[in-house]
Amino acid sequence: MQAGGRATVLASYCSEVVAANDAQNKSGLTSTALTFDDAWFANSSHEYNHGLATACAILSAVCNSESQFYGSIDGAVPYAEKTLGALGFENVRTESYALRSHPLDQVGAFFAGSHDVAAYAFASKTLPGEDGQPDQTLVFVGIRGSYGIEWLSNFKLVGDAGAGSDHWGFKMAESEVMNSLESYADEIGADPAHTKILVAGHSRGGAIANLLAAELDDRSETEASLASADSVFAYTFASPSSTQAEGRANSAYGNIFNIVNPSDVVPALPSFSWGFGHYGTTVALPDPADEGFSSSYGAMQAAFLGNTGFENPCGTEDLERLDEFGAQVAQAIPSLEALMSPVGIASAIQTVAGLDPTTALSAHYPDTYIAWMQSIDPQKLSFSR
Repeated sequence: MQAGGRATVLASYCSEVVAANDAQNKSGLTSTALTFDDAWFANSSHEYNHGLATACAILSAVCNSESQFYGSIDGAVPYAEKTLGALGFENVRTESYALRSHPLDQVGAFFAGSHDVAAYAFASKTLPGEDGQPDQTLVFVGIRGSYGIEWLSNFKLVGDAGAGSDHWGFKMAESEVMNSLESYADEIGADPAHTKILVAGHSRGGAIANLLAAELDDRSETEASLASADSVFAYTFASPSSTQAEGRANSAYGNIFNIVNPSDVVPALPSFSWGFGHYGTTVALPDPADEGFSSSYGAMQAAFLGNTGFENPCGTEDLERLDEFGAQVAQAIPSLEALMSPVGIASAIQTVAGLDPTTALSAHYPDTYIAWMQSIDPQKLSFSR
């Protein structure tokens, strides 16, 4: 269904929950309704937009799923091309998935040491100008989460720049995405003065998206600008901490919104006690300790079941245990230097060993974030920097 610049489509994506529970559906193919409104981009990028955030949660899952198509998994479809095309986007580019989606590609990357990368999708559409204003070009950037050997890159915390810099593994991947984005913008003839950029990603993809949006902001007043800061929109989900930069909470990065589930352990790592965090604003989903949580959680569970056909395995008690993980890490390993010691490594193993893998993964899955975004009253979100 489409009216003017607003469209509601059925977005197909791969669900880890469906794949694990349906032997006849190896790709985990499922779908959910996605609404996208071009009018959202007439508003300030520094104002949280729940409709846009919800769309980005689904688009992040769509971009994660593209690997299934390039990996020739039975039942997989070209997820990004299909969904973005239905939303009116053109010039869809997913070439980065081509050599990063097969198991042999991952083995080759390991031996070549070329795993500090990510796969990503680009697309663009024209937003007609109003009242005699020039048309705007909207560029979408969706970044895939951890895949195969890229997991190793998640542990490269500090690079040559040392403490106070961005997470090194994420930064190296972000640099490639930025270079490719520059080429893409040039290819489609995007004028920085009339370009808006939407950046989204889940998990590792969220961390890379966080750094990409921050760099776009930093460049906005320079000759290397691809868009003004007011025209950069960024929504990340389940992102691990991406930087040690002291200025990461500055208002200049107020157009970056990082949605986190308090019961998801991934956003708690690398630990805040080690000096890590995110650029921009943290948008926290309801916490098990919040008043009225049961009602909100029940609505999320209903949305989860509707999207996947299966129940979310996390119960309230599981969530409460997961919610304590960040504090446990901070207490057991108070600094990055402590982690590098034998005692620190032992403490890390002990802390992680106390987690139930099934419930921990469930709290992190895109399915869970999508269901939360679709069901939650935005008034029950909390914002902090």
